[in-house]
Amino acid sequence: MVLGRLLFFPLLAVLTACAPNGGGDRVADDAAGLVAGGRQIALTNCAGCHAVDAGATSPLSSAPHFQDLRRLYDPDRLAEHLIEGIRVGHDQMPVFDLDIRTTDALVAYIKSLDP
Repeated sequence: MVLGRLLFFPLLAVLTACAPNGGGDRVADDAAGLVAGGRQIALTNCAGCHAVDAGATSPLSSAPHFQDLRRLYDPDRLAEHLIEGIRVGHDQMPVFDLDIRTTDALVAYIKSLDP
C-alpha cells in the first residue's frame, strides 16, 4: 500500500509532463490576456500623457514612454514603482484605482514592449 502511494505521484508527474503542451497553452493564453488587458488599461488611463505603444510619441513631452520604463526603473520592482507613481503622483498625474490585477497587467504589458 505504501509502495503504491510512493509510485502514484511520480507516475502522475510523468503523465502530466507527457500531456500535449503540458497545459502550456492555458498559461500562454493567460499571459497574452494579461498583456492585452494591460495595454487596454494603459490606453484608457495613461495614453493621455504617455506613449503606451511601441514607436508612439508621448503627448506630454515630459512623460516617459512606456518602452523606457524598464530602463528607467528596476524591472523587478516595476510594480512597486507604478503603484508609488500613480498613488503619490504629481499634479498632472490622474488618480485611478491600481489594484494588484491592474498592476500585474500593466507590468506584463510594459515588459512585453521591445526596449
